Amino acid sequence: MSYTAQHVRRVVAVFVLAALAVTLATADTGRSNDTNENPRPQRSVDTILGELRPNLRSTQTLDRDQIQEMFDYGADEGYMIFEVLNQMTMYLKERNMRAAILGEDLREAENRFSLGDEQIDVLLPVSKIQRVELGRTFGNDQAPFDVYLNEEHTDFLDVAYFDMEKHFGFATVEEDLFADGFGVRARRAFLRFRMSHMELQGDRRIRAHVHRFPRSRGMRFDAIERL
Repeated sequence: MSYTAQHVRRVVAVFVLAALAVTLATADTGRSNDTNENPRPQRSVDTILGELRPNLRSTQTLDRDQIQEMFDYGADEGYMIFEVLNQMTMYLKERNMRAAILGEDLREAENRFSLGDEQIDVLLPVSKIQRVELGRTFGNDQAPFDVYLNEEHTDFLDVAYFDMEKHFGFATVEEDLFADGFGVRARRAFLRFRMSHMELQGDRRIRAHVHRFPRSRGMRFDAIERL
């Protein structure tokens, strides 16, 4: 059987295209075999806190594994700590649950994670935290976001000093918003104003507002990172 030159070229072209397709299919994607075979598990607030059960009378204390899972989730998503805490609070409120994070467990987590830069420590002084409580409330002495400190706290951020009482927090928490603040005052020179609310503006930015001054400059904070 005889073949024309055109037919031979066509057959060769088919073989070349087939070889190219095989090469592309088996090319290195930049991920190791270990990554392909053992991908990082998908985390979400629901998968981490989903084992909690509604309890209308008590506050459930999160264990260290749950806390570290939340920070793993934050690191995966590039969130700062207040973005993670806001999502946790909203999740718990919607399910009629309240949970506590112990300060000693937060400090233990700092052995594995950077929870933010020095600016974050002004607003959430981990070294002094006794506990943080999040979610639904059972009485008038509770708020959706309560922070209890072992001692009062003062530090400088942006253009003012922030003074925290031993119990501070926010009486209203909505998506990307901590509002109706209490126990926190901004101080500059002889002026003192209560912090009214914090807006989470995406890209790890917080706009903190003080009473009587509705406009404020947004500040960008570091994301949670694994050490």
